[in-house]
Amino acid sequence: MNHFLPSLPGRWLTAALSLALAFAALPLRAQTPANLVINGDFAQVSPQDPVWAAGWDKDNPGLVTREQEEGKPFARLVSQQPDELVRIIQSIPVGPELKGLDFTAQFRANGVKFGKSFQNDARARFSFLNEQGQPVKPSPSDAIFDSHAKTWTGIDRHFLVPEGASRLLVTLCLNRAASGTLDVTQVQLTPMSEADVTALVMAPVLAAQKKAEDEAEVQRMLGLPPKTEELKVSGNRLVTAKGTRVWLQGVNVPSLEWSAKGENILQSMKVSLVDWKANAVRLPVHPGFWFGQGKPPQSTANDAEAYRKIVDDAVAMAAGQGAYLILDLHRFGAPQDLDAEFWKDAALRYKNNPAVLFDIFNEPGGLAWDIWRNGGEIKNKPKKGEEQRLLFVSCGMQGLVNLVREAGAHNIIIAGGVGSAYSLEGILQGFALDDKGGNGIMYATHFYNWHGNWQKHFLALVDKYPIFVGETGADIKKMPFVAANKQEDPYTWVPDALGMIQKYQLNWTAFCLHPKSTPILIKNWNYEPTPFWGDFVKRALAGEHFESKKLR
Repeated sequence: MNHFLPSLPGRWLTAALSLALAFAALPLRAQTPANLVINGDFAQVSPQDPVWAAGWDKDNPGLVTREQEEGKPFARLVSQQPDELVRIIQSIPVGPELKGLDFTAQFRANGVKFGKSFQNDARARFSFLNEQGQPVKPSPSDAIFDSHAKTWTGIDRHFLVPEGASRLLVTLCLNRAASGTLDVTQVQLTPMSEADVTALVMAPVLAAQKKAEDEAEVQRMLGLPPKTEELKVSGNRLVTAKGTRVWLQGVNVPSLEWSAKGENILQSMKVSLVDWKANAVRLPVHPGFWFGQGKPPQSTANDAEAYRKIVDDAVAMAAGQGAYLILDLHRFGAPQDLDAEFWKDAALRYKNNPAVLFDIFNEPGGLAWDIWRNGGEIKNKPKKGEEQRLLFVSCGMQGLVNLVREAGAHNIIIAGGVGSAYSLEGILQGFALDDKGGNGIMYATHFYNWHGNWQKHFLALVDKYPIFVGETGADIKKMPFVAANKQEDPYTWVPDALGMIQKYQLNWTAFCLHPKSTPILIKNWNYEPTPFWGDFVKRALAGEHFESKKLR
């Protein structure tokens, strides 16, 4: 990753020295104790420029302003045209006694859109310099301001000070984004404690050690004989051939739906099954990668057999633990020809494997119940002045069920409802699927912290059918496609949602075990649980009971 450095670093050093002298007499209340940033809350104005903030330099006077809202001052950066660098900078002395630094800030964003590359967004950049103004490596990684953060949101970075560094340039910027507004306040840079410095120094060593241990454990798990018992639907439950009830509980392990190689798939399988004590893992896949065609719009060819081996290994790891792998065809809308071809092939590959369940279509959407079940013509939704046209003819969910059974596969089939798999009410209105000679069908719902009326959409089925919550979760980051005020605080929603799942013993896999695909269960690839979601899920999988105090 490239880090921005001013073309004339001496300019910033000279300015910083002048500012340091000018603001040495500022009242102590203008600085947070131990904060190395001058005027990090933007409360003080500059003696030279009474409408701008003391201690901060800027390149674009018309695009950077000091604002105030409800008594809270902040810096506002506005990008008015694409490929425009809008920034504020402060050069901060770092003495040899400083070994590590903690950076924090509060921000919000509005309309920030990527520019020509994925780096053209809103971010904080950090560059260490020596006494001569030359770069000192390594530079800390950028802190990315989430473009979806409509309300004040915290961000932090923790980094070591490299040998020979005497200053740190902190740059807050719209880095040649296409457009947008960034507001920032409460910028702090504080010395890191000795204990935290030691922990940060040791982190790569410990991470490498754990990765090696995990890789060895993965190989051990791959060598275990399968011991998963075949499941069948019995009434509204899943049972083994002996009649033993099985309650599926686990997580989603994503990335094979967007990457031909996946991201830490087998390590995540190990963490899910062993560390988090899941007995089920939902594995999203994409048919384009399965057939070596890549994924649109790029559609770059990939190694199909290497892709399938990852799935095979994930199945083997689950089987060796007596657990279950839910193969999720991660598609949206209505089943197309490629989806039908996928199940013709995948059903043969995993037919009657006790460890594999077939989630035949991730999230059906925009469909009437008869089309959902029986298929039919799928047409576009024309804009004003456009004509409606036929897009394709779908085989429907029943068509996919038939293909699986015609392949001789008896595996349990999972079918998500309409409305992106949220609503199952049509199942009780005559649209249940027919299972011809298989082990049964389980119906899936996906619900998040903005979905209401649980009773109507899926709980009404619990006495008659087994229900699978294929995706669920909540994140402190607001989803951009849902009104912010409709997204409930995870700390109130999660305990009630898990309590409801436990009360009705719904089968479930939380979304998702990835540090960037929200709602995130983990903070990083060290698999540290997020406090607002992952911690709750890990405790629930370990057997902790949650009380459902309120249905949504």
